[in-house]
Amino acid sequence: MISILVMTHGELARGFIESSKMIVGETEKLEWLGLYPGDNIDEFNKKVITKIQQLNDGSGVLIFTDLYGASPFKATAYCASKLGPQSYRSIAGVNFPMLIESILMRDSKDLDALALHIMSTGQEGIKELFVEAGAFQKEEQA
Repeated sequence: MISILVMTHGELARGFIESSKMIVGETEKLEWLGLYPGDNIDEFNKKVITKIQQLNDGSGVLIFTDLYGASPFKATAYCASKLGPQSYRSIAGVNFPMLIESILMRDSKDLDALALHIMSTGQEGIKELFVEAGAFQKEEQA
């Protein structure tokens, strides 16, 4: 089973994980790491490597981070030289639809296919109420 690791600044990752339990229940191989003010980046990088190694059962680890180019994302880049790219994929810009879909789909796809699918899910999950309502009304009028 592909494992999932959510890494963000502060408690955001924990919030994603706790909220996901309301939709999908308790889930194995789903963990989080938070980066906090004053944390040592080298120590955080070591935590990330250890967490990926603990989670990876051979199927790989899908990692979500909050911001592209920020410290949690950079930590995943640092891991590439230590772990190799075959053991994980790192996707920046996590949103809740991405997390839920990855939990539900991780048994039916390999790591590469899941990562590609989840990036599409993230984009498709972004909607604006009035744009969507307007599109619905236009379809009814046609």
